[in-house]
Amino acid sequence: MAGSAIPGLAQSAVRITPRANSAQRVWARSNLRGLMNLFLPSFIPGTSKLDEDAIRHDVRHAIAQGFSGTMPMINWTLPGTPEWGEFYRIVIDEAGRDLPVHGIIAGRSVESDVKVLSALEDAGTSLVLLASRYPAEVSSNELHDLMANRIEATALPVMLYAATGGRAFPHLGPAGQPLEVYDQIANIDNVVAVKISQPVSLTSTMQLCQTLGDRLSMGPVNLDFLPLLARHFEIAWSGQWNAEAVQTPDQQIGDRFLEASRTGDSEAIDELARQIEPVLSHFFAVQAPVIRRGAHPWQHNRYYQWLSGGNGGLLPRDPHAPTGAIPTLDAKARAAMRAAFRASGLEPTDAPEEQFIVGRAAWERGVRASDLTDLPYYSQS
Repeated sequence: MAGSAIPGLAQSAVRITPRANSAQRVWARSNLRGLMNLFLPSFIPGTSKLDEDAIRHDVRHAIAQGFSGTMPMINWTLPGTPEWGEFYRIVIDEAGRDLPVHGIIAGRSVESDVKVLSALEDAGTSLVLLASRYPAEVSSNELHDLMANRIEATALPVMLYAATGGRAFPHLGPAGQPLEVYDQIANIDNVVAVKISQPVSLTSTMQLCQTLGDRLSMGPVNLDFLPLLARHFEIAWSGQWNAEAVQTPDQQIGDRFLEASRTGDSEAIDELARQIEPVLSHFFAVQAPVIRRGAHPWQHNRYYQWLSGGNGGLLPRDPHAPTGAIPTLDAKARAAMRAAFRASGLEPTDAPEEQFIVGRAAWERGVRASDLTDLPYYSQS
């Protein structure tokens, strides 16, 4: 199946659907639906201590959004630190049975990732994203074994990560996607899905879906591809990105868009594509260039989340981001995000802008922006 050709798409009117032929894939078929978000941590303003009230607020907000899963972002709470376990504990406790919590492994060694897998199992996560780092010149056989050694060390459902940049393999497949390796890995029973990162091209996305869609649930982050993809493949979910950028609890456009995609309702897909286009295009323009530089626009993402009712609060500086990769959230950017919301029929919060800086929970405790000495990646003007 590997290569640049995509056979059968033009001729077949039957969509490719993943097989639910293992316990993990049965779980995935029921639970990988609609939007899933990347869960950003909250800290007590001016400190490195997790803000439990704010985190619990955001879990409830994710449930109100109708999200079918959430993945705690660990850039500031690395595995092996007390904060890592505490972050997962709070999220999982508040989520209960209403919101599956996903884990991530992103190490460079099998041994370290297997330790994290064991801790994720003990914590009670429902799925793990395989986002490990591999040697730049890894061979197909080596890559297969490095992935399989991690996957087979757990019974958790595993989601693969098709990406660009440092997580792509230009020598192993078109546009860096190692299709032959993925084709073999997809036969492992607890591999259930593929997250396809935002900058991955439409051609590469279709190649991935054609190669893997008969076994795995495919989740393209770029929702702009849905009107085409859904006519050929069952696309039911999209996740681990800034899902709050395209909907609010009262107007769950993204969830409705993906449900129409899952059922193959082309008329509804096209109608919702028109509605979601302003917020989706704006989000893509903000985020995609930053991802290509190896980072995320953290305060922009946080602001989107706050606009729809989330806690907000400035995130600390990301020690893992390349210098200069993360843009500053200024007044012009905030106004453009609000305008994009309204253009798609979404109503942003009317809370004071200062509340965003400290977060809703801290605001209720009386904290104000003047209490802070540093506003990372943020400008009030």
